[in-house]
Amino acid sequence: MLECRHVFKKFDGKMVVKDCNFSVQKGEIIGLMGESGSGKSTLAKLLIGLEKPSQGQILLDGQPYSVKKSGVRILLVFQDSLHSVNPHFTVEQVLTEALPKDVAREEIEAILEDVGLDKSYLNQPARQLSGGQLQRICIARGLLLKPDILIFDEALSGLDPIVQGRLLRLLYDLWEKYQLTYLFISHDFKLSYALCHWILVMADGEIVDEIKDFELPIQAHHPVTKKLIGDKGHFS
Repeated sequence: MLECRHVFKKFDGKMVVKDCNFSVQKGEIIGLMGESGSGKSTLAKLLIGLEKPSQGQILLDGQPYSVKKSGVRILLVFQDSLHSVNPHFTVEQVLTEALPKDVAREEIEAILEDVGLDKSYLNQPARQLSGGQLQRICIARGLLLKPDILIFDEALSGLDPIVQGRLLRLLYDLWEKYQLTYLFISHDFKLSYALCHWILVMADGEIVDEIKDFELPIQAHHPVTKKLIGDKGHFS
């Protein structure tokens, strides 16, 4: 479905993404882990077409992906939900801003219910919502656009652990209901382990490790992977 083929990205003479190769099949939940500055977010921007590779190809269904040619088929949900929406908009305006005019209100209400919020939220200003509620709105907005792939870039970071757990369960339930495909970007191994089918690890712009065997203790091959998951791959 999605293929990243020998992708490089250079900014101001510095290579920040280096020879990235991987593929994501329909219905998979793939994790992308790495420390801050490892290149995860830059790679996400390349995948959605916000940045262009300096070298290499990003293919969707075997064809070079372009928003201009294909429409929005890969969508990114950012970490900072507050700055991802217009705080002066109501929830309804946030959800409908990028939608075709003929999308039925019933569909919007149904998606809102799917993310655990009822239609009474539609008239509320976005600035009055909590961080967890705003992330639910951003997820709902993504679902309404019906992308082939949803990318979550640290979308659960900075939230209360209880809220994280609820949103993690929500993501799984939505994946199951709508047969979605996710790329879940995080530095948190516990979250990635709980949601993903397998995990890629990035360091200094390169994919340096893969975790496909989730039996504990996790067998980490790269020092960064060991640091991210803990020395022995155990957690409580």
